[in-house]
Order: sequence, then C-alpha cells, then structure tokens
Amino acid sequence: MERRTLLLVDSGSQCMEALSLRLRQMDFHVVRPKTTDQALEALCDSRFQVGCVVIPPDLPVVDLERSLRAFRSAEPDRVPPLPIAAFGDRPGADQRGRLRRAGVDYGLWNPIDDNTLRFQMNRSLSGGGPMVSNRRAARVPTNWPVEITAGGREKPAKLYSISAQGAYLATPRPSMPRAIVHLTLPMPDGDVRVSAEVVATNVPGNLVKKNLPIGMAVRWSGLDDQSEEQIRGFVEDRDDRLRL
Repeated sequence: MERRTLLLVDSGSQCMEALSLRLRQMDFHVVRPKTTDQALEALCDSRFQVGCVVIPPDLPVVDLERSLRAFRSAEPDRVPPLPIAAFGDRPGADQRGRLRRAGVDYGLWNPIDDNTLRFQMNRSLSGGGPMVSNRRAARVPTNWPVEITAGGREKPAKLYSISAQGAYLATPRPSMPRAIVHLTLPMPDGDVRVSAEVVATNVPGNLVKKNLPIGMAVRWSGLDDQSEEQIRGFVEDRDDRLRL
C-alpha cells in the first residue's frame, strides 16, 4: 500500500514548523506548502497520496469553507472525504464553530502529548472516522502510565489507546501473542482492574510499524458488564472531546 502523506498548510506558522518536526520523528511523511494555492498543487500532484490536511485554526483566507471545499474537490469521489484537522492553540467557541461549519473534522490543541498526536494522525490516515471498518468498537488515545503483570512479573507501559474491546500498550518489552496480562486502568471514575490476551505485537525488525510505538495489542478477557460500561462511557466522552 502506498504511503500516505500528511499535508501541513504552513502559512508562516511556527506551530506548523514544530508539528512537522514532531511528525517526522514519528516517521510520518509530511509535506509543508506555504499557501493554500501550493496546498492545492500538492493535492493534485501524483507523487503524493495525501491522507489528511492540517491547517492552523486562523488560516488566512477570506472564505474558509470554500478553501476547504477546494481541497476536497481534488478527489471528489473519495469516500470518506479527505480528513481535515486544525492544529494550534485552542480557539474560543465561536472560532471552533466556524471551523466546524467550514468542514474541519478534528481539533489538535496545544499542549498535545505524543500518544494523542500519533493516534489522531493514524486515525485520519486510515479514513478519518473513529472506527476502522474491521473493528467493532471505537478507540481513543490515552497517555496513562500503567504496570502490567504477566507471568508473575511486572513491567511498566503506557496505555496508547483503549476501546470497550481492548487496548494498545506501548512497552519496550511486549509479551508474546496469546499471553495473558493483568493491569489496572486509572479511569476518571475509579480504577478498573482488567485481564487481557495479547493478540498482536509491534517489535523492532523488518515488519515493525514505524508509525506505532513498540508494544502490543490486547483484547479484554472476562470483562464484567460494569467495567465494560465504564470503559465505553470514557471512550465516548473522550471521542467527543477530541472533535470540534
């Protein structure tokens, strides 16, 4: 599959320069046009397969909706439409409403941790919605330090993403597939103790997914109804907050 490009419409923004550096360090392919005209040229350039456009919240154009519509018209039959995100300092409610009405999908507001930034960019590149077609539950990014217990031993990790079905744990020492691990989720409404089965790993080597942290995907095992509902409620609330 051809590697998708993140198109950052610079417009002279220092925030975009810093964002570009962070994304490149995460192994994303980034192109930084300086103007909306240059962005349109890049969208029509056969060298790039643009997966998402990122703009500053104060993009200096007369008609923001028209400009974003022009971006999407480069691929009029694309389903879903080209995702567009705004990155920078969180604007007021009126400006966020303007961005929403113009067709911006996500707000990436400073300060944003690397886990959330990486997750949101991966989500945009995979199609722009909260759910990938072969997944049964919405996932959201987190940045929680946790302790994993596996085989009687503990090891530190960070919870990269979570859903009502499972999670992705960033750790330099992932367990083998089919291993059972135990951890405590520091949910806002109280800790939730869970067990899970490792279903996939991302480890250094030829097949490593460079735009994901080293770690492992797990599926909850024996999750009771109350814990599932608590996780599901958090996921829905977090997903709403990540949108405009």
